[in-house]
Amino acid sequence: MKRKIILVFNVGSSSIKYSLFEDYKLIKSGNYEELKTKEDYKKSVEKIFKNINEKEVNLIVHRVVHGGELKKTSKINEEVKKKIKDFSEFAPLHNPKQLKVIELCEKYKKPQYAVFDTLFFSDIPKIAKIYAIPREITKKYKIERYGFHGLSHKSISRGLKGRTITCHLGSGSSISALVNGKPVDTSLGFTTLEGLMMGTRSGTIDPGVIFFLEEKGYNTKKLLTESSGLKGISGYSDFRIILSRMKKDKKCRLAYEMFVYYIIKTIGSYVAVLNGLDNLVFAAKIGENVSKLREDVCNHFSFLGIQLDKEKNKLNSEIISSGKSKVKVYVRKTNEEKIAVEEIMKIYKTKTL
Repeated sequence: MKRKIILVFNVGSSSIKYSLFEDYKLIKSGNYEELKTKEDYKKSVEKIFKNINEKEVNLIVHRVVHGGELKKTSKINEEVKKKIKDFSEFAPLHNPKQLKVIELCEKYKKPQYAVFDTLFFSDIPKIAKIYAIPREITKKYKIERYGFHGLSHKSISRGLKGRTITCHLGSGSSISALVNGKPVDTSLGFTTLEGLMMGTRSGTIDPGVIFFLEEKGYNTKKLLTESSGLKGISGYSDFRIILSRMKKDKKCRLAYEMFVYYIIKTIGSYVAVLNGLDNLVFAAKIGENVSKLREDVCNHFSFLGIQLDKEKNKLNSEIISSGKSKVKVYVRKTNEEKIAVEEIMKIYKTKTL
C-alpha cells in the first residue's frame, strides 16, 4: 500500500495545532496560540505550509467540533462546508474558526476531509440523547445530545474494559460514561455549553435564568459563552492563574471549588448510570497536569474504594491509583490527531478516498 502523507489540523477557539503523519507515524507537529484575527489565522496556516514539504502532502484532515447530522468522516465539498457553517450557531467558538482554516487551505489544492467530534457519541442510547421537549420540535430542528470532545474521549478510553468515566478537562471540559469503550452518556449536549463550568462557558444552568436575563436586555448567548464559567466567577479564564492566586484571592478559590464540585457531581451521576465504576481517566491540560484537582476529586469517591498513590499522582504518572484501589485511576494524554488519522486510514483501506 502506497504511503500517505496526512496533514491534520486541530483548530481551537484561539489556536491552531498541526500534525504531519506518514500513515500512522507522526513526523512533525507544532502549535500556534493566542490567535485573535483572521490575519492571525492566515499567517499561521502559511507558516505551517512553509514548515512542511507541501508537495508531499496527500490529504488534509480537519477536526471539526460540530457535525450535526453528519454521522461519518466526510470529504469536504460545498455541501459539507455549508453544514459546518450551519452548525456554527451551536459551536460558535470553534466551527467558524475551523471553517476559516478549511477555506485557507483550499488554495493548496489538496483533498480535504472533516472528522467530527460528534461522531463518537452518535449511537448513545435514546434515553441519554433526547431532550424532554415535544418530539415534533426535536425532530424538525434535529435537537439532541450530540456530545463533543469525541476524538479525545475515544483516545483516552482505548483498551479499557468495564465501566469507565473519562474526564476531558481543559478550557473546554466534558465527562463521558462508557461501557467497554462504548459511550452511554456525555456531559456536553446540543451545544458546547452544557455540563461542567468551563473557561468562559457557564455549563448547565436553569433555563429560567436565561429567560430572565433576556427580559433584562442581556445578550445571553454571548454572556454564557464568552463571559461565564471560571472567568465569570474569578475574572480569569486561565486555570493556571486561578491556581496561582486562589490562596489569596477568594474569587479564584471559589472558582476552583465550583469547578471541582461540578466534576464531582457529574462523575457521581455517571457512577449511578453505570451502576459502579472500574476506571476513571483524567485528560487534557487540566486533567493531565493538576495533581491537586485529581486528588480533590478522587477524595470524594473513597466510598467506591478509590485510593490514590500520592507520589504517582504528583508525578502525573499514567496510573495514579494505589495497588489497593478498587478503581483504576489513569492520567492519559489525549491524541485527537491520531484518532483522526485512523478514521481517514479506514476510508483509505476501503479505497474510497
